[in-house]
Amino acid sequence: MTSAQTIIDRFEQFAPLNLALPDDPSGWQIGDPQVDVQGVFVTLDVRPATVAAAVAAGCNLIVAHHPAVFHAPHNLVFTDPQVAMYGDIIRHGITVYGAHTSLDNAHPGMNDWLATALGLTQVQPLRLAGELDGMGCIGQLPAPMKLADFVRQAKGALEFEHGRLIARDPQRTIQTVAVLGGSGSAAAVGTQAAGADILVTGDVTYHTGHDILARDFAVLDAGHHIEHIMAARVADLLRQWNDQARWHVTVHANTISTDPFTFV
Repeated sequence: MTSAQTIIDRFEQFAPLNLALPDDPSGWQIGDPQVDVQGVFVTLDVRPATVAAAVAAGCNLIVAHHPAVFHAPHNLVFTDPQVAMYGDIIRHGITVYGAHTSLDNAHPGMNDWLATALGLTQVQPLRLAGELDGMGCIGQLPAPMKLADFVRQAKGALEFEHGRLIARDPQRTIQTVAVLGGSGSAAAVGTQAAGADILVTGDVTYHTGHDILARDFAVLDAGHHIEHIMAARVADLLRQWNDQARWHVTVHANTISTDPFTFV
């Protein structure tokens, strides 16, 4: 049998916890790291539906990008749906690990996978001032293209149906693209200074959008959920390591959408 700790020790060679931002809750979240693992379930988010899917697949280790316990609860009363989910996790003997900004900062890692999906070449870490330095990626499209055409291409590549484009002229020509999965709008100014024609990120706020327009920069808010790309990528890595180390565990990638938004 193989312990959860053994599996995560190998994963942390790929995405070490020392890459996580200060106060980011990456690492063990729930359960017993020494438990013998039957199956690993990889998911962007730990939600009731993904917990149920892990149980159905016979998995007792969940590896997530977004930590299950991002904000500590004030009590453990099950009338709170989030707390009730923690109860289900514990009741089914599941151990949970979150690789948040440790995976964001790993290279290769989250943002490299997004850059590859976008078809970028000559990809490098995105150099910025402050704690976001090196987290994102910047690279080149194979050939210049119209911004509007890039948006259509990105929607297919990153599997999102609706996005928000902040740009004065959707017909401008672009080639240098930066990507920072999650909530990366704070990097817009630095990304423009780094030479990008557009930043692909998520969670852009209203007033930040005005600032981006005023600077004549372009940002594609593709939503936070584009980071679901990590489920298949991390699962592939775990299968490879499983074969190499003979852990004898099954590995499942979540296919349930955990995007909370419905566009109306």
